[in-house]
Amino acid sequence: MGRKVFYIDTENLSLSEVRNIQLKFLLLIFLIIVFSLGFLFVLNYFTGDILGFGKARAEKLQRENNLLKEQLRILKEKFQRIENIVAKLLEQDRELRLAVDLKPIDEDIKKVAVGGVEEKYEFNFSDEEVEKLLAESFAKLNKLEREVRLQQKSYEEIYKQYKLNQEKFRHIPAILPLKGGLASKFGYRRHPILGIWAMHEGVDLVVDVGTPVYATGDGIVSYVGYRGRYGLLVEINHGFGYVTIYAHLSKALVREGQKVKRGDKIGLSGATGLVTAPHLHYEVWKDGIPQNPLNYFFEEVDPSRYKELVQELNNKNNGG
Repeated sequence: MGRKVFYIDTENLSLSEVRNIQLKFLLLIFLIIVFSLGFLFVLNYFTGDILGFGKARAEKLQRENNLLKEQLRILKEKFQRIENIVAKLLEQDRELRLAVDLKPIDEDIKKVAVGGVEEKYEFNFSDEEVEKLLAESFAKLNKLEREVRLQQKSYEEIYKQYKLNQEKFRHIPAILPLKGGLASKFGYRRHPILGIWAMHEGVDLVVDVGTPVYATGDGIVSYVGYRGRYGLLVEINHGFGYVTIYAHLSKALVREGQKVKRGDKIGLSGATGLVTAPHLHYEVWKDGIPQNPLNYFFEEVDPSRYKELVQELNNKNNGG
């Protein structure tokens, strides 16, 4: 005897028996639905996810994942090449700093600025290789950024020092004040008039009275006038601790406070002051200490040769 199935009749508030024919019909509908779904899944699988149930998407994601890995590997190689270039720049930086009279960057400063604390990145990718490649890329990128910033700062210092050096080189007394014979050197000597041993704080260049005298570097005329045994003199403050004196002049052609450039005519030689014959007494001072002027006659360039060199340089710069 079969088992009966009842349902609640809400209209009569009583239990009514489900007839077999209704139960079979519902069961049939259920089976049709299950079979249809199964058929669709099978059809979708063998037709390459034509219904979009996930296979095509999964394969697409896999392709994209592989492409991402490949791009990350390429990126890693590029980072390595850039690292090599930056490393060479750091090596050249040391030479450039020495060339402009700057100390190389201290190794401890470099280590702190570039190395820093080891950074770890987490992106929570399910693929470990992608996670590793991406973390390495970010770490390298940040390291490169720190190195480039350090290098940029160093190059700014080098350029600033280079410009300062250019300015300084224009002010250093570096040429002969005139072309004349050397009559007396720098150092202790017996004075030709007084007959005593005393320090001769410059050099004497023998020339006729009225020979043009030239500034040996850029500067500002700090004194013009007579000063005891020096006679008529011109004093130029070149900055950077340099001062030059041109003594025994017959005439000064500049005034105090006047800016002069290397090669400018500043006076005429003479025989004023304590002298035995016409000549130019020339002194170079650095930080208040007399220097041997011969050490500043670079290549023994006289004023006329200096003007020729300046003209040649200007012609070259103008494409002449």
